[in-house]
Amino acid sequence: MELIDLLQQQLLQDDLSEAITTAASMHPADVAEALQEVAIQKQAVFLAALPHRQAAEILQKLELEEEVLILNQIGPTLATEILREMSTDDATDLLAKLPKESSDKLILLLQEEGQGLRELLEYEEDTSGGLMATEFVAVREDQTVVEVLSLLRKQAPAADIAYYIYVVDHTNKLTGVLSLRELVVSPLTAEIGSIMMRDVVSVPEDMDQEEVARLFDKYSFLVLPVVDEENRLIGIITVDDVLGVVEEEATEDIHKSASISPLETNYANAGVFTLFSKRVFWLLGLIIVNLISTGIMAAYEDVLASVITLTFFIPLLIDTGGNTGSQSATLIIRALVTKDVELSDWRDVFLKELAVGVSLGLVLGIAGSCLGLFRGDLRVAIVVGLTMSAIVIVANLIGMILPFILTHLRMDPAVISAPLITSIVDAVGLLIYFSIAAWVFQFSL
Repeated sequence: MELIDLLQQQLLQDDLSEAITTAASMHPADVAEALQEVAIQKQAVFLAALPHRQAAEILQKLELEEEVLILNQIGPTLATEILREMSTDDATDLLAKLPKESSDKLILLLQEEGQGLRELLEYEEDTSGGLMATEFVAVREDQTVVEVLSLLRKQAPAADIAYYIYVVDHTNKLTGVLSLRELVVSPLTAEIGSIMMRDVVSVPEDMDQEEVARLFDKYSFLVLPVVDEENRLIGIITVDDVLGVVEEEATEDIHKSASISPLETNYANAGVFTLFSKRVFWLLGLIIVNLISTGIMAAYEDVLASVITLTFFIPLLIDTGGNTGSQSATLIIRALVTKDVELSDWRDVFLKELAVGVSLGLVLGIAGSCLGLFRGDLRVAIVVGLTMSAIVIVANLIGMILPFILTHLRMDPAVISAPLITSIVDAVGLLIYFSIAAWVFQFSL
């Protein structure tokens, strides 16, 4: 039996002493996995029986919603001791999820550490300040290698904190950085200023978390320092925090692309009302947009009544237009997010997508003409073919232009969702279709 299954069984059978022994030889992430099928009350009893450091490490691997429930179970005194052992970024995230009264009480009990956490809570959640931890190793240029090694032995920092050692001046301004490897292989008498790198990549405290994640990807760093507006070192962001950001942003974009307001929790913990409220307003908005399409159809009812065959091709044409626009928007949104293209590149992108749209329009227009000829006559084939070509070209350009407009307005281009693109293209496509049909069949409005 695997240790995860064994621990889970022991907890379910209330065999607490054996569970503590089993957990001692397991990674905190594996213990957290074992707790998933165990009632919150039993999780709280188990964590309360562990050493505070071990309990903190396990708690940090759980979902925030579960952490909150467990803290409420174990009471403020024990919760305070566990919070002391947590990294400041994880402790801040947890406190932010608690009711303000509970959070303030724990901060008061934490005393000096609590004041530091209170300051971290002031940062916006989706900024570098909201991601950072305040545990880091900082030394001065005039210190020697042997002095810094002695400092590391005394502090015994976690591996991800000690991997990079930052160099600051007497005002705490960031002046350099060196890796643990560089420190270990350097002569013991060498001064830090002679072996450090002065070109330090850092992030300001108010940088958006997506930009932070992009820097980690660009430089392949494990840690990035955070500085204030005067370049003073105030914290660090580790790669594990950024992995969470990437997952969060990807989930948010997926929700937006389906016209769903992003969830603040995972789906399993979301209630029916939450799921309802995140979807209903988008759907109501799309109904309003779709009223334009019905208005256009009503305006051209004479055309439809006279040539009923045209009705059969409406789903084909507007669906093709919606699909084309969604493809274009997806490609452009991704390119803008990854900085593959910039706002200044819009002309080049426009010309490229125009060429792509024309190429697609010609091929799909020919296919549409063949279908029109099969279901109708030559005039129907001409109407369907010309409309198909025009809709594909226009939809492709709409899908390309809207993300650029939103990005220029400093809005998230991901809100250009597939349903929204489809609704817009539906209205435009119907207008194109009936205008061409009225011209070919020589109807007047």
